[in-house]
Amino acid sequence: MKHHQEEMGILQIRRLVSRTAFPILISPMTSLEVIGKLTQFFRQGLIKRKNLNTIITLLKKETGTKTTIRPFEMLELPDNVFRLAETILLEHAKFAIGSNDALHLAIVKKLPLEQPIMVTSDQSLQKVCESIQISFYDPEME
Repeated sequence: MKHHQEEMGILQIRRLVSRTAFPILISPMTSLEVIGKLTQFFRQGLIKRKNLNTIITLLKKETGTKTTIRPFEMLELPDNVFRLAETILLEHAKFAIGSNDALHLAIVKKLPLEQPIMVTSDQSLQKVCESIQISFYDPEME
C-alpha cells in the first residue's frame, strides 16, 4: 500500500516479523483499527473498493487460524477483559494511555500462558508495562 506514513522503528518491526520463530499475537482491536484505517483511505479515494476488499481478505487470511506464511495469531478476548482494562486506566491515570492501550494490556495480563512482549514506542505505555510487570520492546531504540 503506497498511502501510508513510515514511522520510526517500522523497518525493525518488519525484520522481527520476517525472522521470528514465535507467533505474533494480534488482538481483535488491532484488526478493527487496521480495517478502520483502510476504510478511511477508501473514503478519501486513496484506494478502490476492489483493493480494499483484497487487502481485508489477505489480512483475514494472514491472521486466521490456518497456517500462513506469516506467524500471526488472532487472540480471543478473555472474559472480563474490559473490566481489567478499566482498572488499568484508573490505576494508571497519571500516564497518558488510551482505552485501546489499556485493553491491549488487559488482554496480555489475562493470557493463561507465558506473557508475550508488547511492542511499543509510547513512553507512557512503557511506564504502565513496567508498573504491571509486562515486558516490552521499543523498536525505535535500535
